[in-house]
Formats: sequence, structure tokens, C-alpha cells
Amino acid sequence: IMPHPVIRRRGERGYILLTVLWMGVGLLLGASAFMAGNREEALIGRAEIETTRAVELARSGLNVAMADLGRVSDDVPQTPRDGTPVTLTMAEGTVTYRITDEAGKIDINAAPVELLRPAIEQIGRSTGFDAFDASNIAEGIIARRGGGHASVWEALGGLGLSDRTIRLANRSLTTMNFKAQVNPRTAPEPVLLAIPGLGPSDVADILERRRAGRDLPRFGSATVWLDPDPGRVYTIEADARLSGGATATMIAQVGLVGLSFRGGLMRYEILQSRILR
Repeated sequence: IMPHPVIRRRGERGYILLTVLWMGVGLLLGASAFMAGNREEALIGRAEIETTRAVELARSGLNVAMADLGRVSDDVPQTPRDGTPVTLTMAEGTVTYRITDEAGKIDINAAPVELLRPAIEQIGRSTGFDAFDASNIAEGIIARRGGGHASVWEALGGLGLSDRTIRLANRSLTTMNFKAQVNPRTAPEPVLLAIPGLGPSDVADILERRRAGRDLPRFGSATVWLDPDPGRVYTIEADARLSGGATATMIAQVGLVGLSFRGGLMRYEILQSRILR
């Protein structure tokens, strides 16, 4: 018995309609995947552009800080060389820079264990490791400094510390002081607290006198660990934040390689730099 012609045509139309619907769904899914892929690539590309812009903003902050560092005229205010933050608003966002005199830090290649260990303990209180870890870190630095550590980043990175911890420690430790003494005019609080013979009240007095621009007090037995002469190497940290939220940090060590000349400027050379994103 042959099927009725009308029923067969209706069955064929239903099959064709179902096939077309599935093809449409497939095309729609393919188009959606294509658009999602393009969107992801666009977002990645935009993020890379924003990060690059943030790095350039940090570089601008570094240049401003170097101009600040070059000011030697008495009638031009200087940013303190003790890591005091300065925030500027620029066209694309804000940048905060810090200038730190390396002579105010403890040199991990020159400082004896009795100075290095308490300094690292003080640093540990703000970075998250305890006195036991601090003692191990100090011993590790001493044991590995035979030929001299090239940088704090190299020394502490080799001991397994994170970039964040190393960055905070780098504000108190250095390889560019070249002596065991530190400059009390620029030394950060953790360094001053680590100096034998200086108590918390002495350190608070020193920091207050520095803020007020007054002469420093007599140091007594701590004098042997202190040298008020500024160094010839400085660390600049420039933290940039775009209006859209992207951030970047540039850290550079700069050394004095020239003398002052007309206009009160000094020439500095970037010894090493690092970009954190």
C-alpha cells in the first residue's frame, strides 16, 4: 500500500524544518563562540594597553622623582630622602613616589650579625614573618654573602621570600651603603629601632625632630652605629594608578655621577630598575 501523498509531503516538510532549526542553532552557537572569543581577545588587548599606560605613568613619576632628587638649591623645597611618599595627579591618573637614601639602610654585605638580625626582626613585624624566621633569614644572608650580594632582591629571593616581602624589606636593607653605619637623618623607623643603644622613645624623638627640621639629639653609645653623611645612591619607588584602575610600579636605584652645576641640578644615573605589575 503506497502512503498517501499529502502525509508524505507533510513528513518531508517537518524533517526539513527540523534540520533547518538545528542548522540555525549550530550557526547561532558558532557565532556566539566567535563573538565571545573576539570579546576575550579585545579584553586581553585592552588590559595589555592599560598596563603599558600604567608603566609609562610610573616612568613619568620616576622622572619627576629624579628631578626632585636633583634639587640642591636652598630656596627650592626637597622631598625628605627617608621614603616619605609624595603623590601627584597627572593626566591619566595618580603617581606616588618615594626617595630613600641608601646610606640610611643596613647594608647586608657590611653589617654584622648583631645589627642585621634585629633589623630583620623589625622588618618582619611589618611583613609577616616571626623572630625565628628573621633569625634564619639573617643567618642565610650571612652564609651566602661571601663575594657580596648583588642586590637585596637577589639575596632575599634566593631565600624564597615573596616580591611583596622583598619590596618592603628593600626599604630598610641595601647593598649600596658600603658600611656598617647608617645615616640617622634618613634611616627608616625599623632601622633606627634595630640600632643598639636606641630605644623606642629615642627613635620617636629622632623622627619628630626630622619632621620638624630640628637638629638631632646626642646618640650616646649608639653613635658607633651612626654616620650622618648622606650616600651617593638612592632608591626611587614610583607607584602609578590609572583612572581606570590599572596599576604599575617602577623601582630604580640611581647613583650620583656628576657635580652640581648652574641651575642647582645634579646628574644621576640609573644603576638598576625593576617593574612590578
